[in-house]
Amino acid sequence: MVPSALFLTRTLSGSAATSTQFPLLHLLDRRQFGSSGVRGDVASPNPLVVLWRWRYELALLIGIPLAVYAFGPLTLTAGVIPVAAVLWPPARSEVWGRIRCVVTAHRIRVGFVEAYIANRRGKIPPILWCAPAPFGERVWVWCRAGITPADLERGRAVIATACWAADVVVRPRAGSPHWVLLDVIRARHAMDRWAAADSAPTEAARFTSS
Repeated sequence: MVPSALFLTRTLSGSAATSTQFPLLHLLDRRQFGSSGVRGDVASPNPLVVLWRWRYELALLIGIPLAVYAFGPLTLTAGVIPVAAVLWPPARSEVWGRIRCVVTAHRIRVGFVEAYIANRRGKIPPILWCAPAPFGERVWVWCRAGITPADLERGRAVIATACWAADVVVRPRAGSPHWVLLDVIRARHAMDRWAAADSAPTEAARFTSS
Protein backbone atom coordinates (compact mmCIF):
# COMPACT_ATOMS: atom_id res chain seq x y z
CA MET A 1 0.00 0.00 0.00
CA VAL A 2 1.18 3.54 -0.71
CA PRO A 3 2.65 5.03 2.54
CA SER A 4 0.38 8.08 2.45
CA ALA A 5 -2.72 5.90 1.97
CA LEU A 6 -1.60 3.57 4.77
CA PHE A 7 -1.10 6.55 7.09
CA LEU A 8 -4.54 7.93 6.23
CA THR A 9 -6.18 4.55 6.82
CA ARG A 10 -4.53 4.08 10.22
CA THR A 11 -5.27 7.65 11.25
CA LEU A 12 -8.96 7.49 10.37
CA SER A 13 -9.43 3.98 11.76
CA GLY A 14 -7.81 4.89 15.06
CA SER A 15 -9.76 8.08 15.58
CA ALA A 16 -13.13 8.48 17.19
CA ALA A 17 -14.54 10.17 14.10
CA THR A 18 -17.76 8.90 12.65
CA SER A 19 -18.49 8.04 9.03
CA THR A 20 -20.41 11.32 8.83
CA GLN A 21 -17.26 13.30 9.63
CA PHE A 22 -15.06 11.10 7.45
CA PRO A 23 -17.01 9.45 4.63
CA LEU A 24 -13.89 7.43 3.73
CA LEU A 25 -14.49 5.35 6.85
CA HIS A 26 -17.73 4.21 5.27
CA LEU A 27 -15.71 2.69 2.43
CA LEU A 28 -12.82 1.34 4.49
CA ASP A 29 -15.03 -0.42 7.02
CA ARG A 30 -16.49 -3.66 5.56
CA ARG A 31 -19.09 -3.94 8.31
CA GLN A 32 -21.86 -2.33 6.28
CA PHE A 33 -25.42 -2.45 7.54
CA GLY A 34 -28.67 -2.53 5.61
CA SER A 35 -31.62 -0.21 6.10
CA SER A 36 -32.96 -2.40 8.92
CA GLY A 37 -29.69 -2.35 10.86
CA VAL A 38 -28.74 -5.82 9.67
CA ARG A 39 -25.21 -6.50 8.55
CA GLY A 40 -25.03 -6.03 4.78
CA ASP A 41 -22.33 -8.67 4.20
CA VAL A 42 -24.26 -11.93 3.95
CA ALA A 43 -22.23 -14.94 5.08
CA SER A 44 -21.40 -17.67 2.58
CA PRO A 45 -23.16 -20.99 3.31
CA ASN A 46 -21.06 -23.92 4.46
CA PRO A 47 -20.65 -26.93 2.11
CA LEU A 48 -23.39 -28.96 3.82
CA VAL A 49 -25.89 -26.13 3.37
CA VAL A 50 -24.90 -25.81 -0.30
CA LEU A 51 -25.44 -29.54 -0.82
CA TRP A 52 -28.85 -29.33 0.86
CA ARG A 53 -29.97 -26.35 -1.23
CA TRP A 54 -28.96 -28.05 -4.49
CA ARG A 55 -30.00 -31.59 -3.50
CA TYR A 56 -32.52 -32.04 -6.31
CA GLU A 57 -30.17 -30.88 -9.05
CA LEU A 58 -27.32 -32.97 -7.66
CA ALA A 59 -29.56 -36.03 -7.41
CA LEU A 60 -30.39 -35.74 -11.11
CA LEU A 61 -26.84 -34.90 -12.13
CA ILE A 62 -25.32 -37.82 -10.23
CA GLY A 63 -28.20 -40.29 -10.05
CA ILE A 64 -29.01 -40.57 -13.76
CA PRO A 65 -25.43 -41.41 -14.91
CA LEU A 66 -25.04 -43.86 -12.03
CA ALA A 67 -28.32 -45.57 -12.89
CA VAL A 68 -27.36 -45.84 -16.55
CA TYR A 69 -23.96 -47.24 -15.60
CA ALA A 70 -25.41 -49.72 -13.08
CA PHE A 71 -28.46 -50.97 -14.96
CA GLY A 72 -27.69 -50.15 -18.58
CA PRO A 73 -30.59 -50.58 -21.04
CA LEU A 74 -33.06 -51.22 -18.21
CA THR A 75 -32.62 -47.61 -17.10
CA LEU A 76 -33.49 -46.33 -20.56
CA THR A 77 -36.60 -48.51 -20.58
CA ALA A 78 -37.61 -47.25 -17.15
CA GLY A 79 -37.16 -43.71 -18.42
CA VAL A 80 -40.20 -44.17 -20.63
CA ILE A 81 -42.41 -44.23 -17.53
CA PRO A 82 -41.74 -40.62 -16.38
CA VAL A 83 -41.96 -39.41 -19.98
CA ALA A 84 -45.39 -41.02 -20.31
CA ALA A 85 -46.42 -39.54 -16.97
CA VAL A 86 -45.46 -36.06 -18.15
CA LEU A 87 -47.70 -36.49 -21.17
CA TRP A 88 -50.64 -37.09 -18.81
CA PRO A 89 -52.01 -33.59 -17.93
CA PRO A 90 -52.45 -34.09 -14.14
CA ALA A 91 -48.97 -35.59 -13.83
CA ARG A 92 -47.51 -32.85 -16.02
CA SER A 93 -49.07 -30.19 -13.81
CA GLU A 94 -47.64 -31.85 -10.70
CA VAL A 95 -44.15 -32.14 -12.21
CA TRP A 96 -44.19 -28.53 -13.38
CA GLY A 97 -45.36 -27.40 -9.95
CA ARG A 98 -42.44 -29.18 -8.28
CA ILE A 99 -39.97 -27.66 -10.73
CA ARG A 100 -41.39 -24.21 -9.94
CA CYS A 101 -40.93 -24.87 -6.23
CA VAL A 102 -37.25 -25.74 -6.67
CA VAL A 103 -36.64 -22.57 -8.68
CA THR A 104 -38.72 -20.44 -6.29
CA ALA A 105 -36.69 -21.59 -3.27
CA HIS A 106 -33.47 -20.50 -4.99
CA ARG A 107 -34.96 -17.16 -6.03
CA ILE A 108 -36.30 -16.43 -2.52
CA ARG A 109 -32.79 -16.90 -1.13
CA VAL A 110 -31.56 -14.39 -3.72
CA GLY A 111 -34.28 -12.01 -2.56
CA PHE A 112 -33.20 -12.44 1.07
CA VAL A 113 -29.63 -11.53 0.14
CA GLU A 114 -30.59 -8.53 -2.00
CA ALA A 115 -32.98 -7.21 0.67
CA TYR A 116 -30.38 -7.76 3.43
CA ILE A 117 -32.73 -10.03 5.38
CA ALA A 118 -30.12 -11.57 7.64
CA ASN A 119 -29.05 -11.52 11.25
CA ARG A 120 -25.86 -9.84 12.48
CA ARG A 121 -23.85 -12.95 11.65
CA GLY A 122 -24.95 -12.65 8.04
CA LYS A 123 -27.23 -15.73 8.06
CA ILE A 124 -30.39 -15.59 5.95
CA PRO A 125 -33.61 -17.40 7.01
CA PRO A 126 -33.63 -21.08 6.02
CA ILE A 127 -36.40 -22.32 3.75
CA LEU A 128 -37.98 -25.41 5.29
CA TRP A 129 -40.42 -26.40 2.56
CA CYS A 130 -42.00 -25.17 -0.65
CA ALA A 131 -45.23 -26.50 -2.13
CA PRO A 132 -47.22 -25.62 -5.27
CA ALA A 133 -50.47 -23.75 -4.81
CA PRO A 134 -53.26 -22.58 -7.17
CA PHE A 135 -51.93 -19.01 -7.04
CA GLY A 136 -48.21 -19.88 -7.23
CA GLU A 137 -46.12 -21.34 -4.43
CA ARG A 138 -46.38 -21.56 -0.66
CA VAL A 139 -43.09 -21.40 1.25
CA TRP A 140 -42.35 -22.13 4.91
CA VAL A 141 -39.53 -20.01 6.36
CA TRP A 142 -37.75 -20.18 9.72
CA CYS A 143 -36.71 -16.82 11.18
CA ARG A 144 -33.35 -17.11 12.93
CA ALA A 145 -32.56 -15.14 16.08
CA GLY A 146 -32.18 -11.54 14.99
CA ILE A 147 -34.73 -11.79 12.16
CA THR A 148 -38.41 -10.90 12.54
CA PRO A 149 -41.47 -11.14 10.28
CA ALA A 150 -41.22 -7.36 9.97
CA ASP A 151 -37.89 -7.82 8.16
CA LEU A 152 -39.59 -10.10 5.65
CA GLU A 153 -42.44 -7.62 5.27
CA ARG A 154 -39.92 -4.86 4.60
CA GLY A 155 -38.34 -6.91 1.82
CA ARG A 156 -41.57 -8.04 0.17
CA ALA A 157 -41.05 -6.06 -3.03
CA VAL A 158 -37.45 -7.22 -3.42
CA ILE A 159 -38.41 -10.87 -2.82
CA ALA A 160 -41.29 -10.66 -5.30
CA THR A 161 -39.01 -9.18 -7.94
CA ALA A 162 -36.39 -11.85 -7.34
CA CYS A 163 -39.07 -14.55 -7.70
CA TRP A 164 -40.54 -12.97 -10.88
CA ALA A 165 -43.83 -12.83 -8.98
CA ALA A 166 -46.62 -10.28 -8.80
CA ASP A 167 -46.59 -10.17 -5.01
CA VAL A 168 -45.42 -11.98 -1.89
CA VAL A 169 -47.67 -12.16 1.18
CA VAL A 170 -45.99 -12.57 4.59
CA ARG A 171 -48.01 -14.58 7.12
CA PRO A 172 -46.37 -15.12 10.53
CA ARG A 173 -47.77 -17.88 12.69
CA ALA A 174 -49.86 -16.65 15.61
CA GLY A 175 -47.94 -17.12 18.84
CA SER A 176 -44.83 -18.38 17.00
CA PRO A 177 -43.46 -15.48 14.93
CA HIS A 178 -40.29 -17.41 14.06
CA TRP A 179 -42.49 -19.52 11.73
CA VAL A 180 -43.47 -17.54 8.64
CA LEU A 181 -45.50 -18.57 5.62
CA LEU A 182 -44.70 -16.82 2.34
CA ASP A 183 -47.37 -16.94 -0.35
CA VAL A 184 -45.73 -16.27 -3.72
CA ILE A 185 -48.47 -14.98 -6.04
CA ARG A 186 -47.51 -15.43 -9.67
CA ALA A 187 -49.94 -13.05 -11.38
CA ARG A 188 -52.45 -10.38 -10.43
CA HIS A 189 -55.35 -12.49 -11.63
CA ALA A 190 -54.15 -15.19 -9.20
CA MET A 191 -55.04 -12.91 -6.28
CA ASP A 192 -58.64 -14.20 -6.39
CA ARG A 193 -57.38 -17.77 -6.16
CA TRP A 194 -55.10 -16.77 -3.28
CA ALA A 195 -58.06 -15.14 -1.47
CA ALA A 196 -60.14 -18.27 -1.99
CA ALA A 197 -57.34 -20.48 -0.70
CA ASP A 198 -56.83 -18.12 2.24
CA SER A 199 -60.49 -18.27 3.27
CA ALA A 200 -60.74 -22.04 2.96
CA PRO A 201 -60.08 -24.19 6.07
CA THR A 202 -56.70 -25.32 4.76
CA GLU A 203 -53.36 -25.99 6.38
CA ALA A 204 -52.35 -22.36 5.81
CA ALA A 205 -55.40 -21.13 7.70
CA ARG A 206 -54.58 -23.42 10.60
CA PHE A 207 -50.95 -22.30 10.40
CA THR A 208 -51.71 -18.61 10.91
CA SER A 209 -54.46 -19.11 13.48
CA SER A 210 -52.89 -21.74 15.72
